[in-house]
Amino acid sequence: MPASAPRVGIDFGTSSSALALVDAEGRVRFAQLPTLGTLAPSWRTLLFFEPDEQEVALPIQYAAGGEGIEAYLECMGEGRLLQSFKTHLTTESIGRTQVAHHAIGLDDMIALFLQRLRERAEQNLGVAIDAATIGRPVHFAGGTTPEADALAAERLLAAARRAGFRDARLEFEPVAAAHHYERTLTRPELALVADFGAGTTDFCLMRMGPTGRGNDRARDIVGTGGVGAAGDDLDAALIEHLVCPALGKGDTYVEMGKERLIPNSYYYKLARWHHLPFLAGARVRAELERLRRGARHPERIAKLMHIIETNGAFHLHKSVERTKVELSRSRQAKFDFSDGEIDIHAAVSRRDFERWIAPVTASIAACLDDTLARAGVTPADVDCVFMTGGTAFVPVVRALFEARFGAEKLRSGDELMSIASGLALRAATPDAG
Repeated sequence: MPASAPRVGIDFGTSSSALALVDAEGRVRFAQLPTLGTLAPSWRTLLFFEPDEQEVALPIQYAAGGEGIEAYLECMGEGRLLQSFKTHLTTESIGRTQVAHHAIGLDDMIALFLQRLRERAEQNLGVAIDAATIGRPVHFAGGTTPEADALAAERLLAAARRAGFRDARLEFEPVAAAHHYERTLTRPELALVADFGAGTTDFCLMRMGPTGRGNDRARDIVGTGGVGAAGDDLDAALIEHLVCPALGKGDTYVEMGKERLIPNSYYYKLARWHHLPFLAGARVRAELERLRRGARHPERIAKLMHIIETNGAFHLHKSVERTKVELSRSRQAKFDFSDGEIDIHAAVSRRDFERWIAPVTASIAACLDDTLARAGVTPADVDCVFMTGGTAFVPVVRALFEARFGAEKLRSGDELMSIASGLALRAATPDAG
């Protein structure tokens, strides 16, 4: 590869990913990636496998990102749709999933996705790519110890190298967002960056200036914090309250003469992207069929089985996402989901939504306060708060920051692409990473 080939920045997200580089003029360019016949600057973080396409003598055949969505829709729900791999990086005991004769582990999934992302970005940007600075959360979802975070980081790096990134380095996602925001400054500031992802919420307190502060930015970081409470949890709350009761949650079944509650574990997994693969397979199908035969409302269990067997959860989560976005704009929204015999329509108020997500917002608030306390910083010391990520649009979340810092200190912009932009800027800095 030519020495002038760029190091890129990759925002490898739980729900979506993006790749960007800084061109010779200092501008950030995003790889435009194919999605349903168009090009877009981000890709859904997913893989799709069609078992009938697999041959023993060939490597595994798959589609990724927007191409994976297209292949999934063309197959009418047949095949295997896998997503939210990032959320499992701290889990050592996670098994392998079978696609025809291939057994695929978590590290394989990440490597396959990053490889296809690299290939499509090379085609679009017209450059060879083998060096990247990749974003990582302050604390990976599910991790409770420094050892778990270290394991997740090493697994991510190893997968990136397998995907063809000879030189792969990691950077905290909120630090990357800080680099993006710093380009807008006209004076020095102590900034708090709040990065709301799908799987984690991360904070970084950092000293910044309009001309940067040199290559060694570690000394500018005043404090960091993170918690596994984020956008996916908001979606899960809507599914659990609006959808799961129609699929048998809270119902009972009779077995050996005893009435028992239908296990909640099926609904917990249905409501969370990263647990959906655990509902696939013969064992779960057999369990649900046994429950259906003894259920007080067997038709509800049949609907749950239908969603699982047809990969209908993809469309379910898209419906939930639309409702969540509408609730950020209005005090009332409609939820609509239809799939075969399943027909769910409900009105939901912002007040109800905020009540359902109260444990999530409380966790975010506690992490924010802890980050400030450990850094020895008060809200008055903070000059501005840059909020990035989709959850930054949720009014109750924004209110948490207004209450602590005042609305005049809150900044936003490029909420969905600032991490990739900052990672590209960080990647372009000599000796960064």
